Amino acid sequence: MYLKTVSTLGLVAALSLGHAATAAACSQRMGPFGSIYEAESAAQLAQSAGYQTSGVWGQGGVVSDWSNRRYFFNVFYPC
Repeated sequence: MYLKTVSTLGLVAALSLGHAATAAACSQRMGPFGSIYEAESAAQLAQSAGYQTSGVWGQGGVVSDWSNRRYFFNVFYPC
């Protein structure tokens, strides 16, 4: 996987395409983001576009190696 950078147009396009593809699931995981700040910015953009989001969480990277840590959040769609 590659790290995503936050861009308004890219995020809205991903949310629109994801909504059609995952309508049965009613949610989509967004990420990975390289920093918690990028993930929080993307979540705020999704919220400003009218989507409900979960909190941001991190995966990977143990205490001794934070370089592998990546951040995600979920976007929820009306079902």
